[in-house]
Amino acid sequence: MNKLNAYLEKYGLLSLEKQDKLAFLIGEHIQQLDLDEGKIRFDSLEFPFQVLGTESDNTVTWLWAWAEDQEEIPVNLIAASLELRNWGSSAGIPEFSISSVDLNKADGFLFSLIASEVCKASCYYRDVYDGGSLFVLLFDRMIDNQPSFDLDRLSKQFMYLISRCDLNHRNVLLSYLTIKGLSPKEGVSRIACLLESGELLSAEFDATGRLQTLNGEAAEL
Repeated sequence: MNKLNAYLEKYGLLSLEKQDKLAFLIGEHIQQLDLDEGKIRFDSLEFPFQVLGTESDNTVTWLWAWAEDQEEIPVNLIAASLELRNWGSSAGIPEFSISSVDLNKADGFLFSLIASEVCKASCYYRDVYDGGSLFVLLFDRMIDNQPSFDLDRLSKQFMYLISRCDLNHRNVLLSYLTIKGLSPKEGVSRIACLLESGELLSAEFDATGRLQTLNGEAAEL
């Protein structure tokens, strides 16, 4: 397994929970990104952000914010991308320390899920524009304080992640439950856990770690 997948298995569900919290908070919204102020606004709410990088539809590449060859992004808004460059270099993950990456190898979704946990952000946001997308990290306790996953939301996000990325399903779920301190119970092929919502999560896996059933229903992947 490459290191990108290993960190995605470790942090993927944790970061998707953060995305769920943002969606819970802002609902349907009008968004405005203010690079001068370093604030992103959702109707009456505003949060500070850091720029991660951009996806280009034309070159089909990801470009880190620290490598942008222009003066549109203030230096103070690329601190997180610089932190990730240093982290990637130390962790031996070249995709974080080289300026651009082919989107067929790794995209903004993958980078943002890992970056959200490494940088202890509240979540990330994708701002789509003509020709590409800008990815930013948001930081605010109001987002952090939104409800954690209940059974239905966790199940949906878990299924979304493992259907989109080639990961060990068991590792993905176990990492989330363990880091959250939920004391999951492990059997030979089963993981069960009581969520913060008080609901029981139950999942069964085959010998390769691939999901077979979730909450008593066959997994359709």
